[in-house]
Amino acid sequence: MSTKSPTRSTHKTGAAPSATQTFRRVRSDRMVWLYVVPVSAIFLFVFVGPLIYTAWTALHETTYYQIGKFSGLNSFTRLFADADLPSSIRTTLVFSLGALILALPAGLLSAIVLNNIHRFKRSVRSLFLLPWLMSQATAGTIWLWFLNPNYGPASAITKSLGFGPTDVFSSPTSALVAVTLMTAWWSYPQAMLLFLGALQTIPEELRESLKVDGGGIWHAFVNITLPYLRNTIVSVVVVLLMLYVQMVTIILVTTRGGPIGSTETLSMRVYNQMFDKFDLSGASATAILLFAVNIVLTLVAIRFRRKESL
Repeated sequence: MSTKSPTRSTHKTGAAPSATQTFRRVRSDRMVWLYVVPVSAIFLFVFVGPLIYTAWTALHETTYYQIGKFSGLNSFTRLFADADLPSSIRTTLVFSLGALILALPAGLLSAIVLNNIHRFKRSVRSLFLLPWLMSQATAGTIWLWFLNPNYGPASAITKSLGFGPTDVFSSPTSALVAVTLMTAWWSYPQAMLLFLGALQTIPEELRESLKVDGGGIWHAFVNITLPYLRNTIVSVVVVLLMLYVQMVTIILVTTRGGPIGSTETLSMRVYNQMFDKFDLSGASATAILLFAVNIVLTLVAIRFRRKESL
């Protein structure tokens, strides 16, 4: 009786890779570097290089745009000894938090409305996105024209009602309020898009189950929508705050930091130091302070999201 010997496997565990496999692996590694090198080069050129140059400038004396001898931390000492710095920090906080308080609920409400619209959804979305489609310079110019006390439509309306012209940019308080409102109006579509993407990930079965149990719109918002949007809300808050802290253009177009420095945020202070006072080292020191603020905001967001994910 003959027995068939079992077929021996030609593959040996732990065998050395063939020349073809080695060639493919090397080729794959080279393809990875083709993606990594350009991105790293752009990162170094756009972020690391300017950051190092800014720090280098802050540590030297400057005459107009000429870098002089090494001065150590003198520019930072002058920055924190400046009597106007607390006012700029306070203005930055009021401006950023005020715009955030307005833009965050406006973006969330707009996203909820768009998520529940089924007819003409694209047309309505385009209307909601219209402010964000404009550049900051365009948005600021439009509002500057609209609120002009001499020929602006707002003044025509208030004059017809017997209240006089709307000279909002002549008063420190009204100028800061106006700039904050403009910024919130321009930026809320960014929050809306982020919220809209998160709303579309919520399972529809949860809402249907809540309806079966007799829950209304408010219960669905509190028990379903908000828990699902918690991480998105944190991300939106950080993104908007970083945007507001660094915003220059709308303030530059409308008030240039006035009147009496009432709308001079830290970012606007950097611009004025650079292009009005030609204080390059002082502007660099303020820019480093802004960079530190952005790092703190990012770390807070990361820490909060880690707690939420636990």
